[in-house]
Amino acid sequence: MTASLALTRLSRLIAASHSWETARTFKAWSPSEDDKALMATRAQDVLKVMAGKDVTAPMLGAAYAVHLARALDAPIMVVEGTLSVAGEVVADDHGWVMIGPWVADMALFSRAYAPDAPPRLAAHVLRAFGPNKGLFCDAWRRTARLGLGYDPRRVLTEAEVTALVGEAAVALRAA
Repeated sequence: MTASLALTRLSRLIAASHSWETARTFKAWSPSEDDKALMATRAQDVLKVMAGKDVTAPMLGAAYAVHLARALDAPIMVVEGTLSVAGEVVADDHGWVMIGPWVADMALFSRAYAPDAPPRLAAHVLRAFGPNKGLFCDAWRRTARLGLGYDPRRVLTEAEVTALVGEAAVALRAA
């Protein structure tokens, strides 16, 4: 699937869970350099609290989305779907954040560096990015060139994001 077709499909999912106006705003947004710096800083904040804890990729994405939304005026969506490497699905329960047409994946590196990581994911991430990374963030149209595929299944509603943040808080208290 080409990047433009994938973005159109994602826009339809956003319209279904939010509105067409939100979907139009989503497609048109582009980050400034200050926005990118803020995205990275907020990711570090979340990772300081949640790294190494027993949270799912969607929980991690939801926590990041909520924390980021407090500081950044942008269309921020939490997405669930599949993650693939070179066309091979390596996680069918993956979650990430879309900030406009930018992928922000808080779980990519922790998944790849885990002892039980899918071998193809681990090898690809180490070869392409190296060790000790925390946030993957790039324009969605460039992800395929990096060997990554993000296939959205659904865009979470605000209520679902809130519920995931609540689950993450419970998991953090239990740790």
